[in-house]
Amino acid sequence: MFNLGHNLYMIISAIITVAILILLSRFAKEQKHKDFALKFFAVITVVIHFSSAYVSFFQTGTPDVGASMLLPIYPCNIAMWLLLITAFMKNKEGKAFKIMAEMTFYLGMVGGILGIVVNENYASTPTFTDYEVLKGMLSHSTMLLGVLFLLVGHYIRIRFDNMISIVAVLMLLLADGGIIIALCYMTGYDTAELNPMYLIEKPFENIPWLNTGTIGLIALAIGLLITITYEQIALKEEDRWYTVLKDKYERRHQR
Repeated sequence: MFNLGHNLYMIISAIITVAILILLSRFAKEQKHKDFALKFFAVITVVIHFSSAYVSFFQTGTPDVGASMLLPIYPCNIAMWLLLITAFMKNKEGKAFKIMAEMTFYLGMVGGILGIVVNENYASTPTFTDYEVLKGMLSHSTMLLGVLFLLVGHYIRIRFDNMISIVAVLMLLLADGGIIIALCYMTGYDTAELNPMYLIEKPFENIPWLNTGTIGLIALAIGLLITITYEQIALKEEDRWYTVLKDKYERRHQR
């Protein structure tokens, strides 16, 4: 972890990500072009995620299918599927798309960055010659591109009411982990081996205080900080969350 190869990957990935987003913001003006780019990032992320099974099949004759290919056991798995669903939703003006896109953006942004910076596979096998490691890094990079394009492509806006979507996606992660744990108990499978959503074992042994509960609280705090800070900087006072709530409260009491 954080050796020369890892550091170079992070730098190159960041440069390419920024460059692609800048190019898309300048040249992908029509909605159909934006939708195509979003679908491309979503599909290529899924393709890369499952590609190691085909690579191992052609190398050894037996496909190596990891648990995360069968079940969404990590937050990034959920983010990947949310990105795919969001990209192919037809009505991109409705409330459902707004919530889905916001959930995808915040979960995918955090998951994508952490998946590149503190990648578990790379930590255990610090080399890009292992395709399982390489595809894990690449899929996080393409997913990060996709979720950031939700913001760059103006599919979502950073607002205080994004907190509803952040809470919703945290609840989704807990529900997903709970369902997988229930399936494990029903089938007699060792839950610690899967550790869905890190509900059984802590994600990092050397950081004992960092568990599912504290991660959720940190996520809420970061989301709150981002949305409130953005509104304070980018919006006029009459458009900020507290003014909007105040206006709604006054209109109700004037009826």
